[in-house]
Amino acid sequence: MTDFFNSVGMEYVVIGLAAALLLALILVIVALVKVWKLKKRYEKFLSGKDGKSLEESIVKRFDKLNEIIVEQDFLEQEIQRIDEEHKSSFSKMEVYKYNAFSDMGGETSFVIALLDHNNNGTLLNGMSSQNATYVYAKEIRNGASKVALSNEEKLTLEKCINK
Repeated sequence: MTDFFNSVGMEYVVIGLAAALLLALILVIVALVKVWKLKKRYEKFLSGKDGKSLEESIVKRFDKLNEIIVEQDFLEQEIQRIDEEHKSSFSKMEVYKYNAFSDMGGETSFVIALLDHNNNGTLLNGMSSQNATYVYAKEIRNGASKVALSNEEKLTLEKCINK
């Protein structure tokens, strides 16, 4: 063993041991800082509360969470109900203006298509002449009418369906 110290030199061994001791000291300081931070967080978590009041606080939070879940379930049902209502309300609309009679100017006649999500609804055709205005309503089921449609009505219905 003395041959080892003689060949390496005693000063190198002492320097190596000092470096190892310094590294160990740094690691201890880092560990102490982490423990100190953890202790502060723990004290902050428990500050001013005993175990019973902390338990009450947690129970209140779970009760509030359960209320939120019940409210969320109600809102989801309400959204489904509104979605179902929306499917049967008019969601597609198209207006087409035209001249029904050659003696009238300014495109005073019109076709209005009002359709729901399933292409069910109504076509309103208002034809204006100098003496009167005639308005016709035609029922639309699944994008089609049981009665004949004019070219203007067909065009308006097609545009409305493709919206």
